[in-house]
Amino acid sequence: MSTESRPRRPVTHRFRRRFVATVLVLAVIAALAAVVGSQQGPRLRSVSYDAGDLVTRPAQRVILTANQAVQQVPASAVRVRPAAPFSVTSSGNTVAVEFAGPLAYDREYTLTVRGVRAPGQAATSELRTTIRTGSTDVLAVVPGTDGGPDSIVRRGLDAAGAETVYRARGIREYAVLARSLVVLRDDRDGGSAIDVVPLAGGVQDDAVPVERLSMPSSRGSAKALHAADDGSSFGFVYADTSSGRSEDVGLYVVDLTGTHQPEPVAADGTPTAGATPISVAQWAYVPRTASALVRTGTDDLVLVDMSGRNDAVRLGSATYLHGFVGSGTTAVVETGNGIVQLDLTDGDRTDLPAPAASTDSTYLGRIAPIAEGVYLRVVGSVRADGTLDARIVRVDGARASRLGVTVPDDASITAVCPSPNGQFVAVATQSSGGALVSVVDATSGALEASLAGTAIDWCSALPTGDEVG
Repeated sequence: MSTESRPRRPVTHRFRRRFVATVLVLAVIAALAAVVGSQQGPRLRSVSYDAGDLVTRPAQRVILTANQAVQQVPASAVRVRPAAPFSVTSSGNTVAVEFAGPLAYDREYTLTVRGVRAPGQAATSELRTTIRTGSTDVLAVVPGTDGGPDSIVRRGLDAAGAETVYRARGIREYAVLARSLVVLRDDRDGGSAIDVVPLAGGVQDDAVPVERLSMPSSRGSAKALHAADDGSSFGFVYADTSSGRSEDVGLYVVDLTGTHQPEPVAADGTPTAGATPISVAQWAYVPRTASALVRTGTDDLVLVDMSGRNDAVRLGSATYLHGFVGSGTTAVVETGNGIVQLDLTDGDRTDLPAPAASTDSTYLGRIAPIAEGVYLRVVGSVRADGTLDARIVRVDGARASRLGVTVPDDASITAVCPSPNGQFVAVATQSSGGALVSVVDATSGALEASLAGTAIDWCSALPTGDEVG
């Protein structure tokens, strides 16, 4: 028997054959995938959005990402249900649906993009997704009992009970920052103190110390606390009382991206150390900006960049600041000739709609703007015993109607504050039984929730001053 073996094929030859076979298989798969893809059209790969921002800010986007590049998508190809104003942009493999204003709370919206086509392909497809917007919470200050500390509490509209966010003595005002609260309270010496409270999970973070700010003088009184929407700064009106008199009364700003030290805003609108602060009758940050609208002690209107990067803008005069339309670029101000909508971008003024039912009462209170030409107003008549019989009127263009909210005879309305998206309104009242906040539907007045307390966070968008009159 022969022991000779057959010659074996070189290893490199066998590898080459297997490699070629593998490449051919992959090529066939790719070709088949291309054929299938050309017949199916683009498919939805992912969706991204911020549920919270969709209900609190305008110009928020939902991004739909396809598995391949798409041709330009016109707005006519997009449908949103329930309906909401939007615009559309597309680039590469993404389609962005941008909503003009905030959406409704805790609601499902279905977005459908029809006729989506990849460049160079005939087949079209439909991209479809359902999103859910964020829910809303209401924050309020609950005064302490029997000398105990006050509490800032949070209450969801869809849940019973309240969660304590922060507790301290003498809480007077607060403002919400990105990851913290800034709290203005009375100190033990009769002056004012300001704390920056870190948050975790929506409540005080006990692992991080509370920051106590240095005040502009050794003794003084602060009020009218407001914070920028992006949390970059906050401001307040301060009076130095260290000499026994109120001196250097005016606007101060704290830059949270810098030293965290209060700095006076000078008369020219520039934060300047050591300057005499600009006098303030009313003020508030313009929504979604780092600028503030100030009505001075002489009724001048000044738009101030609280960062100091831009010059102040003079906008004429006003006798009262009512608030801001949801877009943030329009303020509702009162002048000697009536109430107007002031465009903060160019200074143009247009008359505010004022149907007879909103102006024929003895008492005409503060206007709470909801949208362009839409607002709530507290009106009423004086009873024989001198108390006010108050009601809330909703104005929508030329139409005025009473909002279905009942105010007890022994209660007074202290604030009417629309939610950021204008869907609800917080009605704060004070009676012998204490302070109460009722959250109602802004159109029907139907009660959504109520909680004991004052100082609702929705009111932070309102310029300071008498919340009603």
